[in-house]
Amino acid sequence: ECGDHYGRSMASYGVFLAACGFEYDGPKGHIGFAPKIRPEYFTAAFTAAEGWGSYSQKISDGSMTAELAVKWGSVSLRSFSLAAPRPHLSVAVTCEGRTIPSMSETIDGKTTIIFKDQVVIKSAEALRIDLNVSK
Repeated sequence: ECGDHYGRSMASYGVFLAACGFEYDGPKGHIGFAPKIRPEYFTAAFTAAEGWGSYSQKISDGSMTAELAVKWGSVSLRSFSLAAPRPHLSVAVTCEGRTIPSMSETIDGKTTIIFKDQVVIKSAEALRIDLNVSK
């Protein structure tokens, strides 16, 4: 590309976002993932308004674990969405050993976790979500 015209190089980033099922709304404090490739064992980078890091998820018999690890900056969240393989029975959210009070709802295979209070994940910290799903 030449000059300030970099549309073609950025077009591949759209494919990356679609493959990750990535959604982000900074002002609302929302982030979400619904990977289309190997959702049972998935890892990808993410960027947010004030930080970046990695997202990973593992799905096994009756459970799903998702982790948002911030590598630089911070990420402020009020909600988190993910594609659960089946309806879940319970959700547990932790950040660096502390329990994060939350509630969840599942609509059309998409689980949205709403935090009681805003959660700020700082550099070198990780938010972990554990779902126990029904068989």
